[in-house]
Amino acid sequence: MEASAAGAREWRVWIPRLTRIALVLVGISPFVPRLFEGLPGLDSIGRAFESWFVFQCHRDPLRSLELFGRVLPVCSRCFAIYAGLGLGALVLRPRLSAWPLRIWVAVAALAMVLDVWTEALEMRPSWTPLRILSGILLAYPVGGALVWAARDWALGDATPPAK
Repeated sequence: MEASAAGAREWRVWIPRLTRIALVLVGISPFVPRLFEGLPGLDSIGRAFESWFVFQCHRDPLRSLELFGRVLPVCSRCFAIYAGLGLGALVLRPRLSAWPLRIWVAVAALAMVLDVWTEALEMRPSWTPLRILSGILLAYPVGGALVWAARDWALGDATPPAK
């Protein structure tokens, strides 16, 4: 029985690493369709990502970032959400306990909703820096929190992080 418990522990230590890798890959995913375009074997992967982005984002070219003369496959806010998840998982700072994390995410979500509403009600024009800021502020702490939660689960540590 001890051997199976040790094997389970060894397997569990990979979960935080895989979580971190997956989130960093999510962070760079808006670049995948353009990077894999026209490459044999990889082109289909790029098309799969493109299909997801078509489903998930409005993809308005006027609200999307341009890189090397090509419009990214997601709007600037969605790009910032993807980038924020990846960046949060990569940096892992600050490590927030549950309530500060909830407050951060709630305030960021409220800021994003206000940004969306004021833009939709034509109270102000679309402003790319604000779209990027609201996306990153919402997703950044979530990326780090997911990796920390996976580490805590893998180590069997139920103690909350330092405040």
